[in-house]
Amino acid sequence: MAAASAKKETPVSMRFRNDDLAIIDRGAAMRGLSRTEFVRRAALHDAQVAMLRESVVRISDETYTDFLAAIEGPVTPLPPKAQERLQRKAPWA
Repeated sequence: MAAASAKKETPVSMRFRNDDLAIIDRGAAMRGLSRTEFVRRAALHDAQVAMLRESVVRISDETYTDFLAAIEGPVTPLPPKAQERLQRKAPWA
């Protein structure tokens, strides 16, 4: 007899208003994804963003002093090529 394998997926039931579902379906179709995959990706992305915003970064006192000096110090002008790129119009504009 084969050993029972652990369940890899758990179904989740959700309720949506019809107008919200229409938007989700349209977005999923535009990406070529199923509704389930589209909602799964959106939920994972939002969860990752929430966790990243709550992340704590630990640095040494010396690194923190250097960081403060960098953000409080004088602004260094961008190199000419970078300034030129910022002046260009976006291709979709």
